Amino acid sequence: MRIKTASILIVTLWTLSFLTILALGLGRIVSANLRLASYFQDRLKMYYLARAGIEKAISELERKDDTPNYDSLNEKWSNDADSFKEMPLDGGYVTVSYQLKDSCSDSHAVQGSGAVTFYGVEDESSKININKAPLQILKSMLKNIGGMEEDEAADAAAAIVDWRDKDIIVSSGGAENDYYKGLKPPYPCKNGEFQIPEELLLVKGISPQVYSKISRVITVYGGGKVNINTAGREVLRALGLSSELVSKIIRFRRGNDGIEGTKDDNIFKSVGEIKNIGYLFTEESEEISRLISLNVLSVKTDVFRISSSGILKRNSRMLHTNIVCVVRILAKKPPQILYWHEG
Repeated sequence: MRIKTASILIVTLWTLSFLTILALGLGRIVSANLRLASYFQDRLKMYYLARAGIEKAISELERKDDTPNYDSLNEKWSNDADSFKEMPLDGGYVTVSYQLKDSCSDSHAVQGSGAVTFYGVEDESSKININKAPLQILKSMLKNIGGMEEDEAADAAAAIVDWRDKDIIVSSGGAENDYYKGLKPPYPCKNGEFQIPEELLLVKGISPQVYSKISRVITVYGGGKVNINTAGREVLRALGLSSELVSKIIRFRRGNDGIEGTKDDNIFKSVGEIKNIGYLFTEESEEISRLISLNVLSVKTDVFRISSSGILKRNSRMLHTNIVCVVRILAKKPPQILYWHEG
């Protein structure tokens, strides 16, 4: 009887041990699944918060009719923290922002970056469109920003033109199919427009080092003219303007407070007004006249880059999801999304 009772007790203890181990295992699985479900719920929530920022920015762009003849950094769509910074929504926050180098006085710049955060939408026409820029502008960009020697810059600029044009005629210093098919591995010359800026890395003479330097000043969107009200220092230098002339333009745009994106900014309401920034040396007047004659300047835009972040706070940590899109806004037409990236 005692042996039978002991056997039952041992079996019971083993059963309890097994059930305990099973319960602990199931608990861990359930806990992991709950954490995973919470993670995906947060990701989904942050995504829709970021989407809300995109929709708000587009709505603001569609209403921007106070200055129909020009666009500048001090307009609400471009710089308005009240409208675009940490907007509370459904337990989270939405921020729409971008970085602009050399847009303010040193006291307002982000530490060590020479840039300031603008809360709003970035003008994509503040950059150089590599699908539209003439040979002279491409050469200036590669030399002044890319750090290439003059001859190297001229050859690389010619190669960019050969890559994007539809003919098979080799420009002086450029390259067509014969060059690219001789590479290992070989590939054809596109003879069509760039779809993404990174495509430049396929072009003869454009090294990763050069691309990393010019990537901040280029785009593949828009009509091809640079908005002189929103272009940063690097873009103005890329256009071929001297450092001294660029500084004069930036100082003029900042107005009396020395900060761009504020009410006292001086705005170019036409391209010709760029000559009215104050005293200009003969060489500086010639630089401006050259750009005007190339028809590469504008004071208006219809293409914008929106960078929206959906933000949640979880256990003292800030979680966020970003959506970046490029949109074209035309009067009496629905917005056209040209680019979309989630990450």
